[in-house]
Amino acid sequence: MRGEAAQPSTLSDWFADGAESVMHDGREVRPLLRLAVSEGTRVRVERIAARPDRRQALKLAAEGGQLEADEAVSEIISLWSDTSPTVVELTVRGARARRLEVWNAWDLGGVESAWLGNAGMVVEPSEQHLALHCSDGLGAPSFTDLQVHLSVAPPG
Repeated sequence: MRGEAAQPSTLSDWFADGAESVMHDGREVRPLLRLAVSEGTRVRVERIAARPDRRQALKLAAEGGQLEADEAVSEIISLWSDTSPTVVELTVRGARARRLEVWNAWDLGGVESAWLGNAGMVVEPSEQHLALHCSDGLGAPSFTDLQVHLSVAPPG
């Protein structure tokens, strides 16, 4: 009908309007996880599962700072399912670091992709960690494409 707005058909369509989260099948889905951090915050990422037929990655960025892993320092860290260790320990560096941003990406024919189609994550908190269930952007939302446990500990 004329004059009616089309309903968004993918998660990225919903997020394009600036939504920080949407409800999908009774679960809150977000395109990006933001966590408060400061200089010296320790971040532990444990990959629980990743689909075997398409490379998946967890991406982490320290806003206003950098992330250090085994003496390598970068603003953005990409933990690819086929090349990174199962467990990675990171430290936030930089006196101006205030926020950690976390999102998922995938390899599409040699091109890194993120935030497209049905990409998003379901975040389930527990006492020990946050369980991230990530859907890459291909096909219907499937929050089993990449699954990780993320722990953030204060400096010290």
